[in-house]
Amino acid sequence: MPVGESRYMEPLQLAGRLIMENGGETYRVEETITRMGRAFGLEKVESFAVPSGLFISYRRQDGDTETSVTRVRKGSRNLSRVDAVNAISRQVESGGLSCEETMRQLQAIENSKPYVTRPLLILAAGVSAVGFTGMFGGSLWDMCISGLVAALVQLMSQQLERFHMHEMAATLLGSLLSTLIPLLLRHYAGIGLVEPIVAGALMPLLPGLAMTNAVQDAMRGDVVSGLSHGISALLTAVLVAGGALVASAILHLMGGAAL
Repeated sequence: MPVGESRYMEPLQLAGRLIMENGGETYRVEETITRMGRAFGLEKVESFAVPSGLFISYRRQDGDTETSVTRVRKGSRNLSRVDAVNAISRQVESGGLSCEETMRQLQAIENSKPYVTRPLLILAAGVSAVGFTGMFGGSLWDMCISGLVAALVQLMSQQLERFHMHEMAATLLGSLLSTLIPLLLRHYAGIGLVEPIVAGALMPLLPGLAMTNAVQDAMRGDVVSGLSHGISALLTAVLVAGGALVASAILHLMGGAAL
């Protein structure tokens, strides 16, 4: 296998994996790989992306076909990295970057620190919960409680991530706390309205990006990816509802009124 031609596979793999791991759509992955491969002068460039894997194939100048299979792990949904990869692919397509330069820039993106820090994520969760609670008719006091609960849940999720806990477990525990804390405050201290507080605190946990990707993939005819994202979104929604139900059952066992 000629080394000069085989080197093109690495930037194609890395570009596709970065987009997939950071919340990009599967059609965007396939389109990016195809455009970059053609810009590198490769023929018969084909790519097939699913949420858990990436398949790339192209024909070399000697007529042989080179194929790769890449396992894609779930990432942190950093859309700024997706945008950066898209910018690099446009530069490659316009002839502004060589294969080596492309690889260096993609590696720099992979090793870069997240644009949104952990404290900022906690703040964003709290602020979004405050806004949703107000939209659902909560008072200023309800909005403050909801924001604090959502920030606490986000902090808990980050700690669980450090121990390599599965995202589904963090969602279940997060929804349980988001429901149980307002219920306990209402039952024992008579503070706040439970419904708007819980609704606002649960909103950051809902699978908005997964559902959006599922709809987009399905509308484009990518049934496999659409079903995969759709099932993931459905499971997350079930866990959110399940955590709320468990919290309500816990309060009922403690002698309080269920939600």
